[in-house]
Amino acid sequence: MSAAITPNGEGAATVVEQPREKLTKKALTADHPTWCPGCGDFAVLAAFYKVLEKRQLDHEKIVTLAGIGCSSRFPYFVNGHGAHYIHGRAVPLATGISLARPDLHVFLFGGDGDGFSIGGNHLDHGARKNVNLTYFIMDNFVYGLTKKQPSPTSPMGFKTKTDP
Repeated sequence: MSAAITPNGEGAATVVEQPREKLTKKALTADHPTWCPGCGDFAVLAAFYKVLEKRQLDHEKIVTLAGIGCSSRFPYFVNGHGAHYIHGRAVPLATGISLARPDLHVFLFGGDGDGFSIGGNHLDHGARKNVNLTYFIMDNFVYGLTKKQPSPTSPMGFKTKTDP
């Protein structure tokens, strides 16, 4: 159910419960993703749409957040509330939103650079606080946005154009 506030003619307002529309991929889709062909982020986004459709969360209570990197585009591809935040600092933002508004469903997206390198310290503290949020980290072993520099999760001996 969702609520609509309507004036009642006596200078006050009445909250009227209304049935919620079914949440669909069409309602969630905001823009055409612009990742490189073959990027794994397409599959993560498709799976995210399916999860939201299956769980039928209140669309108005879905928040998508992201840091910097290829995965940071997620809030632009999901209709609803969202933000693109500074590199490695999306966990504190998501934590604050979740603590201030526990009624919201907070989803955070990041890559291995954003989550395990620049924002690694925030990841530890966010997990320790155990706030109500879901963090998707897409680990491809490189900083994809900066042309495949090795990341903290790159295996030993991993070779790239920037680290031969």
